[in-house]
Amino acid sequence: MPFAQLNDVEIYYELEGIGPDVLVISGTGSDLRIPRLPNRDFDDSYHIVRYDHRGLGQSSSSERPVTMEQFAHDAASLLDFLSIVSVDVIGISFGGMVAQHLAIQYPHKVKKLVLACTSAGGEGNSSADLLSLMQLSKSNRQQKWLNMYDRRYGNVDNENLFVHTLDRLLQQEPGLFPNKVMPGLLHQLKARSEHDVSKSLEKITHPCLVVGGEFDAIAPPDNLTYLSEHIPLADLHFFKGGHSFLWEDPMAWVTISTFLKKDGLLFEYAQK
Repeated sequence: MPFAQLNDVEIYYELEGIGPDVLVISGTGSDLRIPRLPNRDFDDSYHIVRYDHRGLGQSSSSERPVTMEQFAHDAASLLDFLSIVSVDVIGISFGGMVAQHLAIQYPHKVKKLVLACTSAGGEGNSSADLLSLMQLSKSNRQQKWLNMYDRRYGNVDNENLFVHTLDRLLQQEPGLFPNKVMPGLLHQLKARSEHDVSKSLEKITHPCLVVGGEFDAIAPPDNLTYLSEHIPLADLHFFKGGHSFLWEDPMAWVTISTFLKKDGLLFEYAQK
């Protein structure tokens, strides 16, 4: 299995596909051993780099607390390990926070930036408080999580919604986030709670696509609007779905792929 020794931790990573390099930075509690919904139309068009954050999945953990800057440094160090000089970056949820820090700390390593269902923190509002969520009982935690994951949960009688599939999966698999509380997860949540780049977004000068779900209460639409208004070259698109809109609306990955392949700036930037 591929591991990268990065200073104090071993980072597990996966590579797939052939094409331009794209770094996908995943979210809270992520683990590459958990099956992902296939998206061959996207994955087969790029050389995708994915990895487990320190303390999660198959990556090792460090004893000391971790900052958002350290998570960004891990991403930059992994690119160095793979001899990738610069790359398009897709940051999803917590991964979007890491991607913001990566673009600010290591601007030369980022070509285009996709920020999905994420937040700037501070004046731009934070994503939902998941650190406090971990203090609830497991049953209460799961219900509150699902209500944040998709505002339609409990209000729309539609068993085909992804959030209902997630509900059933969490009942069957006790090891999935947010059921299981581990030291690595708590380190991640603590760093996440301190994330704030709201006054530094103007430093992100890369072409940027901000995307989110209309019914997401973890990273609500207002948070994404703030990102798009304060990143100089940003475009904003919303899609049908909650926090999992990337798997609910087939146009989401089509839009991301179009953005990454497009020459010049953005879809609508010239009209702003």
